[in-house]
Amino acid sequence: MASVASDKLSQAEREQLAVSYAAFVLSGSGAEVTADSINAVLKAAGVTATPLLVNAFGKALKGKNVSQFFGSVGGGSGSAPVAASTPAATKAADKPAAKK
Repeated sequence: MASVASDKLSQAEREQLAVSYAAFVLSGSGAEVTADSINAVLKAAGVTATPLLVNAFGKALKGKNVSQFFGSVGGGSGSAPVAASTPAATKAADKPAAKK
């Protein structure tokens, strides 16, 4: 969604984005992230979202670090996968060490 203009998003995507931003606002201000607090931020911003979505976010984020949570569910935040070793390296690793 980051590379798409907000007016090109579906209604569901706009709601998800709004609820995510509300969670970041709450977390950044040190407030507890709950369905009620998310709804309060959305109301202050003049935005609405389906209650099911708000409740799901509230339950999923309650007591969690929002930045870490969102960082762990999207692409790009984790470490790169370990590259597979070459066949030559695998054969070398499989050979027993020479005795001295």
